[in-house]
Amino acid sequence: MTRPPIDMRAAWNRTSATYQELHQIPVDSAHYGPWAPDENHLRLLGDVRGKRILEPGCGGGQCSIAFALQGATATGVDLSDEQLAFARNLAAKSGAAVDFYQGDAADLSRFAGASFDIVFSAYALAYVEDITSCLSEAARVLIPGGLLVFSLDHPFRDCFWDEENDEESLTPARSYFLRDASEWQFSTSGEWMRSFHRTIGDWTDLLREAGFQVQRILEPEPVLTPEEENSWAESYDLETARLIPQTIIFVATRGA
Repeated sequence: MTRPPIDMRAAWNRTSATYQELHQIPVDSAHYGPWAPDENHLRLLGDVRGKRILEPGCGGGQCSIAFALQGATATGVDLSDEQLAFARNLAAKSGAAVDFYQGDAADLSRFAGASFDIVFSAYALAYVEDITSCLSEAARVLIPGGLLVFSLDHPFRDCFWDEENDEESLTPARSYFLRDASEWQFSTSGEWMRSFHRTIGDWTDLLREAGFQVQRILEPEPVLTPEEENSWAESYDLETARLIPQTIIFVATRGA
């Protein structure tokens, strides 16, 4: 039986409560992904006080809230109404002033050009189908020389996802060079999701074509506390994360 097309807005609306309850993502620092060192350790953005930061695909808003608490003017955009409701509630509880908007990361037309110093995204851009528009929009809203920092599931990790059995494998299960949409289920909610595989070379080409200069590519090793290990164990396999890269982080600047 063929599944109906996946409505990502509806899928995240149904997944939000389970996801946020399970992972308990903190707001003391921007995070880059499961078991990855956070921004307080990596310092990729520098001092954010007084900076205008946009977070497309902000989810529950934890990173935007962290930036606001550190003195930035933070703005978050997300497709999911439920994620945004969680984000607004969390911001109020945290005493953080953040503007949150419902919208698509590929359409930032509500924002004027050159209106942000930094665009940041954690584990969101792989869900974006029209990635060319997404990166072009990020370049448009950034000031010349502005900073783009985003993290993703490492593309190499996709090779170890066994779609037939819907689980991670310790041997390659698909080609790294197979560029397609993947449909998979969240282990916690059972909700079907869709993401897009792009190679590291694809990402660097896309960034260059959008007017960015890649400054760094990071592949951090897992950094674990007992709490972090427990909070991600339902969604990510720690044994695999210790053998192959889990997260990749791109740091790029907009051209003048």
